[in-house]
Amino acid sequence: MKTSTSYKLELSRAAITATIIAWCFPSTAQESQICKLPNSGKLSGNLTLDQNCTYNQTITINNSNTNIDCNGATLDGQLTKKIGILITSQGNPLSNVTVKNCIVKNFKSQGILITSGIPDYKRTDNQIKNYQISPTQITLDNVNVEDTGGVGIFFHSYVTNSTLKNSTILRSKGVGIYLEQSSRNNNILNNLIKDNGESNAPNSGQREGLAIDSSAGNLIEGNKFISNLAGGIYLYKNCGEKYSTGKSVIRWQASNDNTIKNNIFTNEKVGIWVASRQSVNLQKSDCGDKPLDPTGKYYQDYADHNTIENNVFCKNKAYIRVEGNNNTITNNRADTTSNWVTEPTTMKARLTGAATMGNRIINNSYEECSN
Repeated sequence: MKTSTSYKLELSRAAITATIIAWCFPSTAQESQICKLPNSGKLSGNLTLDQNCTYNQTITINNSNTNIDCNGATLDGQLTKKIGILITSQGNPLSNVTVKNCIVKNFKSQGILITSGIPDYKRTDNQIKNYQISPTQITLDNVNVEDTGGVGIFFHSYVTNSTLKNSTILRSKGVGIYLEQSSRNNNILNNLIKDNGESNAPNSGQREGLAIDSSAGNLIEGNKFISNLAGGIYLYKNCGEKYSTGKSVIRWQASNDNTIKNNIFTNEKVGIWVASRQSVNLQKSDCGDKPLDPTGKYYQDYADHNTIENNVFCKNKAYIRVEGNNNTITNNRADTTSNWVTEPTTMKARLTGAATMGNRIINNSYEECSN
């Protein structure tokens, strides 16, 4: 017969060795457990969640050296919560955060948002300071983000040296993955990016799997882009949209020096579009940049010195469009013998006489696609 002392000792040992941090409330035998995150979802340190749980909450991380293993658990926003996982530095340095093995679905705005928490229009003009107070060295590994009402995974302004890998981004209404202005040196590796961009918001239009918006020095490798509504990857410099609201900023960084290699693009309207806004009528975008024409319809786009190599393109309507300068497009393969790497005549060229120049397009070839 156990004594009171030994019984208490067993309870103490169980508490010390517990790795599952959640309070669970089973509903019925047919349903998964609805659980509550500790500390109202504000997590830090090293935590492992219960794989049998569904959490109808947001995980918020604002401390460095945090490792969250969802262990296969689900975060379900039920189309009422805005953000599934919020990693925010709150205007302070934040680094060395890992989130892995999560299912994140049905959030209204973003599945996962990495941000300083400071609106762009409230930042200083000191770029070094802006980088210092923004998240860096963030790792997202094996996360499954589904059915987000906006952007699936958002790397916000000035986020650096962070990685998204081995993950799936499905059916986001907006862009699947967004690399925002002044972010740089991030890695998008070995992910499936599929069926994103079918926004139902007014005047929103269709969007791409990955947006590289005034973001530089990123590595995009080993991913599969499939059936995203506008296309696979768009590189561009935002013209400072909605500038008259006072809540927008002029982008100082171009989408330069990115490497896109060893990816597969299937059933895309455009596989990769470099300087994708070079010839787009942006008159309704309320741009802060100086227009190329008197009516304010067209603006110079900047996406230069990028490398696109060893990618495979299957069943796309268009394959690679290049409207920036000094890019390298080499050793890619596509299931067509037509001229599938194109340099269209841009509105910039028509308005200013400055044609696209310096692009190195070599050794791209035909390859039959497997089923």
